[in-house]
Amino acid sequence: MAMDSLIRDHGLFLAFWGAMVLLGAVEFLVPQFPDNADRRRRWPTNFGLGILNGLIASSVPALTVASAWWAAGCGFGLLSWLAAPAWFALIATLVVKSLGQYSFHRLSHGVGWLWRLHRVHHSDVHLDISSALRTHPLELIASILFMIPLVVIGGLSPIVLAAYETAELFANVLTHTNVRIPDPLERLARTLLLTPSLHRLHHSALRIETDSNYGNVFSFWDRLFRTYRGEAVESRSFRFGLDDVSRERAGDFRSQLELPWR
Repeated sequence: MAMDSLIRDHGLFLAFWGAMVLLGAVEFLVPQFPDNADRRRRWPTNFGLGILNGLIASSVPALTVASAWWAAGCGFGLLSWLAAPAWFALIATLVVKSLGQYSFHRLSHGVGWLWRLHRVHHSDVHLDISSALRTHPLELIASILFMIPLVVIGGLSPIVLAAYETAELFANVLTHTNVRIPDPLERLARTLLLTPSLHRLHHSALRIETDSNYGNVFSFWDRLFRTYRGEAVESRSFRFGLDDVSRERAGDFRSQLELPWR
């Protein structure tokens, strides 16, 4: 069992970084925004935060999935008490997990201390694969602590949860990628899924666009709660980042770690 787990973890690690390299090559060849990505300044900070978060995540591996396994083993949670069939548990797990992530993301924009953490992610002055790694470590911990009670009380399926979180990991990389997707495919995909074009609006420097498209994988929660935005505000040049965080501070690793207290 330990060997199977080790092989699975190594396989996921290789698949993740393989996807990063592949999408990085694609966005270099066919970028949506051909502007200067300033990788020399941005990438050390973004990848530095990614490595730091990876170390934290590896020290407390898959806490949400582990919590789901614990609840299932104890027969704890609504789905266990209801003896829900497998098909219902699958749907319920996807609904609760995706809604929980949407809710936490929206709270991160509306609650002062959470926004102080989340603005590290939004202070990036460009958007590419490295932006997916740009999260303050305290926000990572806060999101895990937010989800654990929902997972345990709901009695979510650990297998479905593990599969969804794996898909969510790759979706997070894809939605931050600076790639040009053909319009017909983009508009078809966004009827159900969050697409790179929708998430670019979420990273806009304009607050009305920043406070939209909170979904991590699916777009239907934004449509349901009226936070969906499909097009940019007209008659302006598009900008990434935050007006109250300078390009120099946005590209400095130490400044980004200290940003929540500035």
